[in-house]
Amino acid sequence: MRTHARERGAAEVAGRLAAWALQAAVPRRGTFELAGQRYELLRRLHGLTWTTERAVEVPVALRVLERHRGKRILEIGNVLSHYAAIAHEVVDKYEQAPGVRNVDLLDLPPEPAYDLVITVSTLEHVGRDEQGGDPIRAVHALERARQLVAPGGTFFATFPVGYNPELDRALPDSGLELHGMRRGPWREVEPAEAFQASYDFLVYSAEAVIFAGSDALL
Repeated sequence: MRTHARERGAAEVAGRLAAWALQAAVPRRGTFELAGQRYELLRRLHGLTWTTERAVEVPVALRVLERHRGKRILEIGNVLSHYAAIAHEVVDKYEQAPGVRNVDLLDLPPEPAYDLVITVSTLEHVGRDEQGGDPIRAVHALERARQLVAPGGTFFATFPVGYNPELDRALPDSGLELHGMRRGPWREVEPAEAFQASYDFLVYSAEAVIFAGSDALL
């Protein structure tokens, strides 16, 4: 907070925190549309989802997951188990939980073994949030995640814009199908517009999200 106060001014920081507290106190109901499909905004106490990008990321991810029920699925980053019962394989380098393999994604052999590889706001942390880290490792992590998809399989990921600029710059040339959403209220926009948003590190919340897929799965 001291850093943000120096950079943005104490009054602006206080106003932003007050606005966040009001938002947190009044969970917002509603729906949103993405790629012609309608979803309910997620309202869960875990992570106060209505205050973050989880409100739109998780509903879309869960629908993708449902479409692949019974298939070979790998989730990178233990996210979806906090919001639904899951039965698929999960790898997460740090979070310890039943059924979660604690392994670095980049240590996994590039074997195309899964019908669906899914990851929700996880790859942007690779390298960036590690001691002495290198944000470009997130781009390598994206490449490795895609190498785990079996022929004819699906890759699906979400990314909060602005958290890892190296990854943001790589996505438009990744060959993935991209969809963008911006907050206020959440609405679908062109990816180019989404990439213009910044990330609010004061309250750790994205102003825009990119949804990326290997096919028109949305």
